[in-house]
Amino acid sequence: MIEGLENRDLTWEKQYELNVGMNAGFLRRFTVAVDFYKRNHFDLISVIKTSGIGGEPYKAINYADMKSRGVDLTLGATVVDRGRFNWATNFVFTYNRNEITNLKNLPRIYNLVFQDGGAQQGYPVRGLFSIQFDGLDPATGVPNFIDHDGNAGTNVFLQSLNTQYLKYEGPVDPTVTGGFSNTFRYRNFSLNIFLTYQGGNKIRLNPAFKNAYTDLDAMPREFLDRWLVPGDEHYTDVPAIPDLATLASLGATYPYNAYNYSTERVADGSFVRMRTASLAYDLPAKILSSTAFRDVSVSVTGTNLLLLYADRRLYGQDPEFFTSGGVALPVARQITLSVKASL
Repeated sequence: MIEGLENRDLTWEKQYELNVGMNAGFLRRFTVAVDFYKRNHFDLISVIKTSGIGGEPYKAINYADMKSRGVDLTLGATVVDRGRFNWATNFVFTYNRNEITNLKNLPRIYNLVFQDGGAQQGYPVRGLFSIQFDGLDPATGVPNFIDHDGNAGTNVFLQSLNTQYLKYEGPVDPTVTGGFSNTFRYRNFSLNIFLTYQGGNKIRLNPAFKNAYTDLDAMPREFLDRWLVPGDEHYTDVPAIPDLATLASLGATYPYNAYNYSTERVADGSFVRMRTASLAYDLPAKILSSTAFRDVSVSVTGTNLLLLYADRRLYGQDPEFFTSGGVALPVARQITLSVKASL
């Protein structure tokens, strides 16, 4: 049995890369590390769907070229060094951006508006696009859009190949990431606080809207601001819960599904999180001198303690762990007490 046909046009993926870096120290208290990179990728391989005329419904081809560039910056400093008291800090900043320069594909609307984003020439690898929201119907509160043909209406065919009327929101992957760590030491005590951050990306909010609901559905907070009576369309963009008459008038259209993938259901992915906070105490040597232990330390560590900043449009949805292809659940807040001893 032949599992795969000959593919003589398939060639190796290629990459040209430039890296420039610098490490420096000043006054024995400050350190700086900077790395810049630029990459050009050619003949990237993917499996695409074919017409089937050649005998294979799916075939691997060299279908794309892209370019990427970025900067990694690390700053370290001993801010205070006075014997009993010491304060050290470390700051990390990373910037990355990519763009597809050549792409042999023909995506559908659904491929570009889904939570994971999609590939489109001239945009990032995972660019997020949205159906353009066009207000609420003043009589029913049903959402309207600019459809696949550029017309105003309630019906958007998500399988359409006409994607020119979509709005580009931004990349799904953050362009800026980093961390900020501070360690304070006083006598036998040490305190470390570590913050992480990211930015430059967009998040598709959870698909909470439907044409119909049951008693088993959990209603999100946005429903408190929904359209209720004519005139509300001037104050809210949250559609009404449709009654039976409205549902019957919609027929086979699904405007609430399109609303989930519209410009109204996008939030900024930037956040600042207190990743860890740790307080440790090392027992003095005087206490250990009469024991068999050489070092003993007690520490309390909190993980994922606080989300310091996030877009309010997330309504509690975690900006780091969102509905995107089955990613893990958000990391739970944890507090750990530990004792370490060495003989």
